[in-house]
Amino acid sequence: MSDERPTADENLGEAAPPPPPWARATIDDVSQVDFEELVRQSDSADAAELGDLYRSGLPDTKPELETPAFRVHSMLAAIMGMQFKANEPNDPFAAMVVWADGRRSAIPTDFRGAIDALAILAERAQHPVLQSRLADLCWLLDRKRGRLGVNAATAYVEVVSRVDAGTLKFRFDENETGALRHEARDLLKRALFIGRSTGMDKKGPSDAQRLAVALRKRAIEKQQTTPALMFGRLDLHFGISDALQVGKDIEGMIAGLTAGVDDHRLVELWRLSARAYHRAKLDDDTNRCRTAAAELLVAMAKRQPSAMLAAHTMTEAIRELHGVPGSKDRRRELRHLLVDIQAGIADEMSPFAIPMNLEQIAREVEQRMQQPTLLDKLFTFAALSHSPDPDQLIAEAERSIREHPLSSLFGATHHDREGKVIYRSEGADFGDTQDDSTLRQQIARDEGIRRHITASAEIEVARQSIVSNHYMSEEIFAALLEISAFVPQGLVMTYSHGLTCFFRADFISALYILTPLLEASLRHVLKAHGHDVTKLDDATKIQEDRTISALFEQMRPELDSIFGRPITTDLENVFLKKPGPYIRHSIAHGLLHDGEPYSDDALYACWLIFQLCMIPLFKHREHIRLPFDTRSETIERE
Repeated sequence: MSDERPTADENLGEAAPPPPPWARATIDDVSQVDFEELVRQSDSADAAELGDLYRSGLPDTKPELETPAFRVHSMLAAIMGMQFKANEPNDPFAAMVVWADGRRSAIPTDFRGAIDALAILAERAQHPVLQSRLADLCWLLDRKRGRLGVNAATAYVEVVSRVDAGTLKFRFDENETGALRHEARDLLKRALFIGRSTGMDKKGPSDAQRLAVALRKRAIEKQQTTPALMFGRLDLHFGISDALQVGKDIEGMIAGLTAGVDDHRLVELWRLSARAYHRAKLDDDTNRCRTAAAELLVAMAKRQPSAMLAAHTMTEAIRELHGVPGSKDRRRELRHLLVDIQAGIADEMSPFAIPMNLEQIAREVEQRMQQPTLLDKLFTFAALSHSPDPDQLIAEAERSIREHPLSSLFGATHHDREGKVIYRSEGADFGDTQDDSTLRQQIARDEGIRRHITASAEIEVARQSIVSNHYMSEEIFAALLEISAFVPQGLVMTYSHGLTCFFRADFISALYILTPLLEASLRHVLKAHGHDVTKLDDATKIQEDRTISALFEQMRPELDSIFGRPITTDLENVFLKKPGPYIRHSIAHGLLHDGEPYSDDALYACWLIFQLCMIPLFKHREHIRLPFDTRSETIERE
């Protein structure tokens, strides 16, 4: 593959971009300014509200001569104004606003150059809201500062404790409900996520566990359904309390609720109780709670005036009963109400699992990832595996059919979750030749196992090894992709964003961003090799670009000559073919469900695209430099 790009050597000569206006404070500035003067008397538990106070202390227009106070207050206003995303442990802060022209507010990577000044601010801060945000940001950018991570968790707990005591208040808490709010839940969740890295036995995370349990019990005692759900889920998610006790507490709360409680809340309480019993491995109690939730959903569906809403609610009831012993007749009755003839197909199928011990592979991968720099780790990550030879796949499939004929003796139908038949394969012959559909089914089965092992024991282990020591951001990938012949020039930042999401475990965003980009890159590479990727409609005289399916159907020899048959076959098996994940088709037509981007096939798909981006760079490896890349040392855990 080739492309007209600036070389790595040319990029090395470019000067580093200046820091944004909110990241120019220095250590000297910090030493000269009473940075808590504007917020010292504030009783707000909201970081954005403190950011507003710092912003109010700035002049309306930028002064000709910036003072230390201006730079420090600008920095603190930007930091406190970042969006807080408690559900994303690897990317908890983001820009509050992004404009169409690319301008945005502050993000964590803006402050990499000022991290020493931030650390001093975090150490000196007394207001717990300010201290938690500053310490968390420092630890996020530099995981070797483990003590600041613990300090951040401790400060988060202090904020919630002060809110509970009434000395701090959340914004918009007009009824002064205290700590039984989602803001408190989010702060405790962030403290517990930090604890997973620094150690749950440290002061901050351990205090967060105790406070989460106390708030859950208080919400149940006061029969407040929404807080009980929030803190009950938090408790179970981090495995703080005994799951059996959580289930009993929630079920006891349900029994004591008065009439008039919102049915949706009641259903969620039954589901939470079932989840707790399932965690405690009490199948009978789990099924009892699931049945109660299902019957409540049925009653709600019958009261719905809208047919669409009633059908949706009834579907939820059927799904809730799936897998509950003795519910077959009830499910059949409910399916008749839905007038869904094909819904019974899924009920006749049951999943099975094959246990695998992948510990040895995972240990070997961890050893391979012990590289001195982030760049070395990324190249190692890209070379974790290789696409299998298609001739070898066919040979292995034929051998499996010969050695295990009963597994392929009968024809098979493949169904989606709605019961529709999406693929049929013929039964195996006892001769030397096999039907193409039979071979494809066996290859899909073998490849599914290979992708599972690669994704679970190699890709995910290596990804976690990288993110545990490095903060992955878009500029890191942009530095690589802008010299990759696989990436079109106008899609560098989109690719960078998708790969950043992948490494940060935001697999939903990663899969939905990277999959469509694969098609653009294939066309880009084909055009770079002199091939025409358009088609002309003779009737309308309109030219259109070929889709990825058309490229593989009509330009397969050209693709094979550029990428090699192993890679093109791997792409086809992952993104296009049935049986198999056919990820491109599923994404294009909205067929994926929420959990599927976290599957082994999805992780492998994202990694395969990353590998294609990196392949052209291996020969230039010695000349590439990444921003903020230093030799790794042991991460501090205090």
